[in-house]
Amino acid sequence: MTTDEPPVISVEELKTYYEENGFIRSSPPVKAVDGVSLDIHEGETIGLVGESGCGKTTLGRTILGLNNATDGTVTAAGTDVTELSRRERRRWQRRVGMVFQDPQESLNERMTVGEIIKEPLKTHDWPFLRVAVEDVDAEVKGSDVTPCRPDRAADITVRLRSDGTKVNVREGLPLTAEDLNLSVSRDGTTTVSVAVKRHKSELRRERAFELLEQVGLTEDHFYRYPHQFSGGQRQRIGIARALALEPDFLVLDEPVSALDVSVQARIINLLEDLQDELGLTYLFIAHDLSVVRHIADRVAVMYLGNIVELGPTREVYKNPAHPYTVSLLSAIPGSGSPWEGGRVTLRGTPPSPRDPPAGCPFATRCPAKIRPDEWEFPERTWRALDELRVFFRTRARSERSATAALKRLVGLDAARESLTETVEELLAEHDLSPAAQSVIEEALEHARAGDDAAAAQRLREAFGSRCDEEHPSGYDEGPGRTSACLRHEPKYESVAEVIAAREDE
Repeated sequence: MTTDEPPVISVEELKTYYEENGFIRSSPPVKAVDGVSLDIHEGETIGLVGESGCGKTTLGRTILGLNNATDGTVTAAGTDVTELSRRERRRWQRRVGMVFQDPQESLNERMTVGEIIKEPLKTHDWPFLRVAVEDVDAEVKGSDVTPCRPDRAADITVRLRSDGTKVNVREGLPLTAEDLNLSVSRDGTTTVSVAVKRHKSELRRERAFELLEQVGLTEDHFYRYPHQFSGGQRQRIGIARALALEPDFLVLDEPVSALDVSVQARIINLLEDLQDELGLTYLFIAHDLSVVRHIADRVAVMYLGNIVELGPTREVYKNPAHPYTVSLLSAIPGSGSPWEGGRVTLRGTPPSPRDPPAGCPFATRCPAKIRPDEWEFPERTWRALDELRVFFRTRARSERSATAALKRLVGLDAARESLTETVEELLAEHDLSPAAQSVIEEALEHARAGDDAAAAQRLREAFGSRCDEEHPSGYDEGPGRTSACLRHEPKYESVAEVIAAREDE
């Protein structure tokens, strides 16, 4: 989506780290979000996809101000949300909302549906009515009202003319002009006093009824408890709660992943209808790319706290640029996958966010990783060498944990028991040259001496590549598209070509 309008939310180099100090020694922080930049424009839906644990939910919660940012900025309407005070952040949170993944866990079973929907209204002391006066300069006074400039969106507009006073109430509020007491004093400075005759509790109750109707439920549901509803109905209640304060922006945290497939489509349709009706902007978090394909205008692919690819949904699905995106699309079952090649299976598991790779975050699992020119090995041998280095890095990391430290204190050294067996198992079927064997022996000597970090470093020096050294920034891959992969440089074969060639080895 390209637009000349400024973004609703602009995220710049955002980092969210979780510190954890053990009773023996400090652990490195968990780098849940590690330098994300993203612009979200009015009325669009950004699909945020990636494996579980990649930082998607943390990114959404940090944008909303529910988690504290370690570094970077989240800018909305010229204001950095990360720098707001607690009171200012509460005002910001009136403009945003969140729909949670599990509708059963996110709803309080002891509260009725009406109480659940009214809870944010009570918490933020809704309604907070904005009053504008047209035609003259006037001072606004009254109960539960706030002055508002005429050129901005107002809940109540007062027009003072020679032929009388006229009051307009914004559509969508449970109010009419008859529900207001209005008085005008022209003694010196014109003063407009507005008072709401109806009690706030009555207005909140009517607002809850309106929200239930908006999400496809009825007034009868107001009095029931969450356990009396199906999963899809509970998620509708969660959506109604998120809309209570009339937000501009919603984070939808896997809103359909806990629902049956038949129900998912109805909830997706509801979200699209609400977006059209209310002019909402969405950050749609999901791990199911087949769902994102139908709702998102743009897709951001996240891995280990980083956005590795970003672009229009149709273009990303038609021609994925990053090897991680290729692997995700190839995993879509059946004919739903747009990837025409074979299933790209990633080896191993993502690295620990406490100890991410120094270079490309995807380097340890990448099916299109750049290989050094000094060595000629088949791809299966390269993968075995990568796995061996990951093995040493994992052992080095485990030595820093409190559990391993306690084991050593009592004379146990479980991390070293399977060293020889593991190395033999990884490399037994691979024909390595004498020079490569020499490097392996040097690494083993470091490991036997208790320095697994040095063992991993030796393998990295000998068999590593640019991917292990450089953290790639986003390469321009077309209008509105970026991809953080070194293979986009002209001197390298494309990601798709390399993956296809290595599949045939």
